[in-house]
Amino acid sequence: MPPLRSRVAFVFLLAGILVGFSGRAQQGSTITGTVRDSLAGPLAGVTVIQKGTLTQVTTDSLGRFSISVSTSGATLVFSSVGYQNAEIALTGAQLPLEVVLQPDVQNLDEIIVVGYGTMKKSDLTGSVTRVALEDKPVPNVNLTQALSGASAGVNIQQNGLAGGEASLSIRGKTSLSANDNPLIVLDGIIFNGSLSDINVNDVEYIDILRDASAAAVYGSRSANGVIIITTKKGKTGAPRISFNANYGYQGMTNNPMKVMNAEQYAVRLVDYFYQQELYNWYRTNPTSDTGRPARPDVTNRETVAARLRTEEERQNYLAGNEINWVDQVLRDRASIANYDASFSGASERVNYYASGSIAREEGILKNDQFDRYTFNSKVDGKLTDWLSLGLNVNYSYRDYSGVNASLEDARVASPLANNDLASPDDYVTFLTNEGYMPHPLGQTKATNEDIRNNLFFVANAKVEIPYVAGLTYDFNFSNTFNYRKNNTFWPVSIENGNTNNGRAERRPEETRQWIFNNILSYNRTFGDHDINGTLLYSREKYFGQSYILRVEGFENPLLGFNNLNMGTVVTVVEPGSNDPKKAWQEQGVSYMARLNYQYKRRYMITGTVRRDGFSGFGPDSKFVTLPSVSLGWVVSEEPFWKEGSSIYTKLRLSYGQNGNQGIGRYSSFAQMGTNYYVYDGNTAISLYPNTIGNPSLRWEKTSSVNLGVDFGFWNNRLSGSVDGYLAKTSDVLVRRKLPGAAGYPDIWSNIGALDNKGLDIELTSENIRNTNLNWKTNVVFSINRNKIAKLYGGANDFDVGNEWFVGKPISALYDYEMLGGLWMEDDLYAGRTYTGWYPGQYKYADLNGDNRIDPQNDRKIVGYEDPNFRFSVGNTLTWKNLSLYVLLNSIQGGNGYYLRDNYTVVNVNSRSDDVLRMNQSAVRPYWTPDNGVDNATGVYNSAAITSRILESRSFVRIQDISLTYTFGNNLLARMGKISNLQVFLSGKNIYTWTKWSGWDPEIASANANYPAMRNVSLGLRLTL
Repeated sequence: MPPLRSRVAFVFLLAGILVGFSGRAQQGSTITGTVRDSLAGPLAGVTVIQKGTLTQVTTDSLGRFSISVSTSGATLVFSSVGYQNAEIALTGAQLPLEVVLQPDVQNLDEIIVVGYGTMKKSDLTGSVTRVALEDKPVPNVNLTQALSGASAGVNIQQNGLAGGEASLSIRGKTSLSANDNPLIVLDGIIFNGSLSDINVNDVEYIDILRDASAAAVYGSRSANGVIIITTKKGKTGAPRISFNANYGYQGMTNNPMKVMNAEQYAVRLVDYFYQQELYNWYRTNPTSDTGRPARPDVTNRETVAARLRTEEERQNYLAGNEINWVDQVLRDRASIANYDASFSGASERVNYYASGSIAREEGILKNDQFDRYTFNSKVDGKLTDWLSLGLNVNYSYRDYSGVNASLEDARVASPLANNDLASPDDYVTFLTNEGYMPHPLGQTKATNEDIRNNLFFVANAKVEIPYVAGLTYDFNFSNTFNYRKNNTFWPVSIENGNTNNGRAERRPEETRQWIFNNILSYNRTFGDHDINGTLLYSREKYFGQSYILRVEGFENPLLGFNNLNMGTVVTVVEPGSNDPKKAWQEQGVSYMARLNYQYKRRYMITGTVRRDGFSGFGPDSKFVTLPSVSLGWVVSEEPFWKEGSSIYTKLRLSYGQNGNQGIGRYSSFAQMGTNYYVYDGNTAISLYPNTIGNPSLRWEKTSSVNLGVDFGFWNNRLSGSVDGYLAKTSDVLVRRKLPGAAGYPDIWSNIGALDNKGLDIELTSENIRNTNLNWKTNVVFSINRNKIAKLYGGANDFDVGNEWFVGKPISALYDYEMLGGLWMEDDLYAGRTYTGWYPGQYKYADLNGDNRIDPQNDRKIVGYEDPNFRFSVGNTLTWKNLSLYVLLNSIQGGNGYYLRDNYTVVNVNSRSDDVLRMNQSAVRPYWTPDNGVDNATGVYNSAAITSRILESRSFVRIQDISLTYTFGNNLLARMGKISNLQVFLSGKNIYTWTKWSGWDPEIASANANYPAMRNVSLGLRLTL
C-alpha cells in the first residue's frame, strides 16, 4: 500500500479536478429566494430543482438558494423530508421568491424499511425507529459510534482499541447462554460481516425493529432485534460529487486512575513486612496497644531501600531514578483521519452511486493502529416497464497489524526498573528479572499482520407482473466472502517467545455465505381499503475453514512466520472456545407470509407467520413456526377528534414470537477431540469424545407484547413515541454444568425461562424556529428489567457458580455484603471483631450470627450489573450559518444496579504474593494503623475471605459535539458549481462525570485495560 500521505494527496487532487470540471456551469438567468416553514422559520437542506432538467441546488442554513435556470418560463420544484412538495412557476412570479413548505404531520409519508419491503411510517403497527445519519454531524469510524445514544432500547458499549467494534444489543438480555447480538440487514440482505466493514458516510439511515411483530419477518434470527442499514443511492437531478475529510487527534478520556510512583512503590515493601509482623501480633488477641510493633522510619531512604527486592531497584531508588510505565505505553498524540469521495445520480431509467473511502486510526496505546479502505457501488436500472435489475458491491480491506503495548503490564511494572527505552533491541524480557513483570513494551517487538478482507455483493431483479396491478416478484442473491490473514512471530526476547527459542503462529480464516430470497408482493388500494401482502422463500448456506499452526524452536528467526521450516517443534493447535473451528458449514431455509390491511388509513392490522429450519438443532427440532400480529389505530383521524387539530395520535399493539439459533453449529452433536499418546515406543494420535451431544436440542423462543403510542403536537413541534413491552423466553438455551462424574464439563440444554420488560421513550422538540435561530432537542430514555422465571425445574432453583437465581435478574451479583469501613484496632482490643479477623480488613455482614464469615451462610445477592436506566439528550442549535450539535449520553445505576467489581483498582491485590512482587494501584491509599484510612485494606492483606469491591458505573458523558459552518449560496455561486460546502470542528467523548474509579465506566466490563478514547478533529464536507 502507498503511504497515507500520497493517498490523501491523490484524493484531494481528484476532488480538485472534479471541481474544475464542474465549474463549467451553464449560464442562464439566476433565481434567488428563501424557503420557510409554516411558522416562518428558514428551512435548510431543501432540494430545489428546475423541473424537467438535471439542474438543482439545496438551501443553506438560512433557507436561501440561488439557481441558474435555462428559461424564464421554468418551474421550480421544492422538496424536503417531512414537508409537502411545492412547485412554483416563474412566469409572473415576484422575485426574489418567498416559498413556504407545509409540514407532513409526523412525517407520515416517510418510507420505513420493515424487512423484505417498505411501508409508510403512518402504516406501521410495530415498534420501529429510524436513525438518520444526516442528524449525526460528528464523524465516526464505526457505525456503532453513530448509534450510541441515538435510539431508545439500543444499547452500545464502546471499545477502547483502534478500529474496535462496540458491542450492540436491543432491549436487554433474552438468553442465558446464547448470543444477544441483533440481526444486521444491509440493503435488504442479512449481513454476516462486521459493521466495521461499512463506511459510515455511505449510510443513508438505519431502521431498528424492536418488537416481535416488527422483527417477525426474520423469524429465528430476530429474537434480539433487527438493525436494517440502508446505504445511499443516486438522487434525481444533476450528477453529484461529494467529498468528506477530517483529521484530528485522540487521547485517553478523563479518569482518576494512577499507580504507585517510585516512593510509594518502595515504601509499600516496608509496610508489607511491618504489617506482616503486626498481624502476627494481632493474633495474640491484645487488649491494648502495649507491645505493638513499631513502624520503621520510612523517611530514612536507606531503610526503605533495604526492603527493595533487587539491587537494580535499590540503586535507582537511591539515585532518584524512576519510570512511569503507564505514560510509556501511551502515545503522546494519536492521529485519526477519514477521507471519502462519492459520485451519484439518477434518471428515469438508471440510479447509480459509487464511493471510496480511507480511514486511519491510531489507538492511544503504542503500536495499536487501524487502516481501512472501502469501495461501494450500487446500480439499479429499469430495463423495461416491468423489469428492473440491480447490483450492489461492497468491499472492505481492514488492517489491524501490530501487537499493542500492554497497559495491564504497565500497571504492575516496577517504576524503579532500569531504563532500557532507548532502543527496542535493549528491552529485557522481564523487568528486574521478575516473572510477574513482563516488559510493558515487549509485545510491540512481535511481528504481526492481521488483514481482513470482506466482499459483499447483491444481485437483484424485480418484475412487475403484467396484467396484475400491484403484483411484483423480487429475486435477490447475495454472496459474502471473508478472508482473514493473522500471522504472528514472537522472538525469544519477549514473553511469549522466550520459553522455546521463539514462536510463530499462522491463523488463516476464510468464510463464505450465500443467500437467495424469492419475494412475491401485492400492494393495492380499493377505495378505503389498502392491502399489502408479502410471501417469502429463502435459502442460505454459511461455511468456512480455519486452523492454528504453531511452530517453536527457531535457530534462525529472521524470516519469522514467513518460513516456518526454520522451526523445530510444529503443533496444530486445538481451537479453544473463542477460536474459529477447523472446517464447518451450516444451512437454513425459511418461509414467510405477511399481510397488512388498512381501512381508511385509520385502522390497520398486520399478521406474519414465518417457518425456519436450521441445521444446528436436533433431528426432530430443526424447524420452528413463529407467528405475530399487530394492530394500529390513528385516533386523530376519528370524526370525534377536533377538526383542524394540530395533534396527531396513533396507538399500536402487537404480539409475536421470535426464535434464537445463536448457539453455533454442531451444538446438538457429540464432538470429538484429539490427543497424543505413546504406543509401542511411537507417538500416536488418539480420538476421543470431548463434548456430549443433545439430539433433543431445540429452538429458544421469545414471546412478547408491545403497547405503543406515536404522537405529534402543534404541527409536529413536539413529537415522539412511547413503547412498553413484556417478553418471555422459553426453552432457554443453556450450557448446563455437569458433575465431574459425568466425564464432560457441560451440555447444551433447553431449560428454564426468562422474563423481560421495559419502557422506551423518544421525544423530539423544535424549541425555537425563526429566521435566524433554530433550536431542536432529541431526548431518548429507556429502562429494562429481566429476571429468571425458571431454571432447572424447581421454584427456588439457583446456580451459584453462574450466579443465577429464580426470580432475580440474570446479572445478579452473589457475594459477601460489605458493611462499610474496616476493622480497627479498637475493635480488636474490645473483642468486637469476628473470629480470625483483624484490623485493616473489610467488615462483612455475619448473616447467620455465628461470629464467622463463611461462603455457605454469609453470601447474598448484593447488586446487579445491568443498568437502572439509560438516557441521552441531543441539542442542535443553528444561528444563521453556524450550527452547534451537542449529545449528552448517560447510563445510570442506583437501587443496586449498574455495579461492577473494581477491586484491583481501588485496593491493593488480595493475594499477598502479588503485592510483594508487583506494583499496585494508588487510587486509594492503603490502610496503616495510624493513617485513618477506612476504605482500603492494609498492604499485607491476609484475610481468609475476600469479596468484590462493587462500584457504581453511573456516568454522564459529553459524547459528541460539533460546530459547523455552512457557506451561503451567494458565496458558493462565486466558487463554481458547488452546491454545498461545510467546515466543522468536532469532538467525541469530551468529558465524563462519574464516581467510577477505573479507566472508564462504560467499557469496564469489556476490558479494563483498554480505556475509552476522546478525540478532536477538523473537517469539511463538499458537494458538487
